[in-house]
Amino acid sequence: MKHHKLLWLMAGLAFSVPALAEVKIGFVDVRAAVTESKTGKQFRAEMDTYIKNKQASLKKEDDKLTNLKQTLEKEGLTLSDAQKQQKQKDFQEKVQGLQKMAGDADRELSQKEADFNKQTMDKVRVIANDLAKSEKLSLILIVGREGVLYSEEGMDLTAKVVEKLDSGAGKSGKK
Repeated sequence: MKHHKLLWLMAGLAFSVPALAEVKIGFVDVRAAVTESKTGKQFRAEMDTYIKNKQASLKKEDDKLTNLKQTLEKEGLTLSDAQKQQKQKDFQEKVQGLQKMAGDADRELSQKEADFNKQTMDKVRVIANDLAKSEKLSLILIVGREGVLYSEEGMDLTAKVVEKLDSGAGKSGKK
């Protein structure tokens, strides 16, 4: 179905060649723009530090559980059945606590990344709008790193978006 729409669009454009002469198109690799910008690099460094700290915290708790398990195995021979069951229950609760801690860290990381991506995309939209007006472009497309096989010189606006992100542009009046 999408292919049929694309064919109709292309056919329509073919019959309106004079209109095509007036159309100027640009494109932005948003992922590259974000990762190459100062803000993107700073965010990535902050997230790397966050991940390392969480991993260290989780490793510390995991080591405690490993030691506790070894202690339980050693003491198991001298404990009554009721004591063994209680220690096993306590151990399982601590394992679940560690799993919850890991899950919470994953969710928190995902939320931070989603918030950053939304804020940055909002800035990129403002910048793209400004670039479209200043460069007199009819259309700006978002592409991936392999999304364009050929383009004329000057159609890739990614470097300009990075430059404007780094200069603090793209802030709309909204918070």
